[in-house]
Amino acid sequence: MSRKLHVYEGAEVTVTFDATRCIHNAHCVRTLPAVFNPAARPWVQPDQASAGQLLRAVAGCPTGALHATHRDGDSAEAFVEAAPLAVRTAHDGPLFLRGAVTVVDADGTTIVSDQRVALCRCGLSQRKPFCDNSHLAAGWSEAAPAPAPTS
Repeated sequence: MSRKLHVYEGAEVTVTFDATRCIHNAHCVRTLPAVFNPAARPWVQPDQASAGQLLRAVAGCPTGALHATHRDGDSAEAFVEAAPLAVRTAHDGPLFLRGAVTVVDADGTTIVSDQRVALCRCGLSQRKPFCDNSHLAAGWSEAAPAPAPTS
């Protein structure tokens, strides 16, 4: 799977954004709208919050699309609770995994190792195994059978 990694350098913190993993949950926008503003260019402005605020906000990204590293080496992952793997099902949405997650393909090749991942549950994603919100356009519901995938 190809990545669309964007890097946003601040004076203290560098934020990376992997657009292929973002499902527009908007946790970042709700938490720090001065930093994460989709109407601004660039849309990520790391210097608009303290380093601690920014690292905590990025750690709350449920998909792992956002990562942040402080110039002293601290990262947002330090704010992700060190706990056993937990899987949360989003109502009519993806599986959110939090903890030490390694996703491998059928050949055993690591696709991603992260502490935050959103996996497709409907089978319609064009970025499997990751969710891409295809369930929304298809009207997929956990209560109804999944529609046949299209190629």
